[in-house]
Amino acid sequence: MLISKAKLTSLISLFALCSCFVSYGRSEAPPSDVRVELKSQNPPLVRVTIWSRAKNTVTFPRFRLPWGNRYSLILVAVTPQGEYLDRVFPVDDPSPERVTFQPNESMSGEIDLRNFFGHLDSTLNKSDVHLFWAYKPPKELGIADWSGGWILIPQQP
Repeated sequence: MLISKAKLTSLISLFALCSCFVSYGRSEAPPSDVRVELKSQNPPLVRVTIWSRAKNTVTFPRFRLPWGNRYSLILVAVTPQGEYLDRVFPVDDPSPERVTFQPNESMSGEIDLRNFFGHLDSTLNKSDVHLFWAYKPPKELGIADWSGGWILIPQQP
């Protein structure tokens, strides 16, 4: 599936607007039901944590987790100059494995961004990279239909 430049520009604009509403720092509010944070700059890894707000135990296919399949989480990487990094789209067939969440349980997984974007390492040698993300969680979790945000990946020294 290829995204046209016009659609990508619209998607980036939408993510940028959404990121304005993401709270930063510490607060007394409960944590977001989906959290994506930079775990490591070298290699560039993000850690994704999701919570279940379901009142009962829920089970669903593992590939629906953000880290369970490369197509479960939408990722767009852009340089400060507005150039987007090409995404790598290999075959990633869904696994039949299932996961179970207890009420208010969280699970975390890691995503190596080098597996998603061509030339990420060489781009990070020259500039920062803005990573926009969006995720549609399984309805069984009882959380918002969509979550999204922005992460700055600093230039590598």
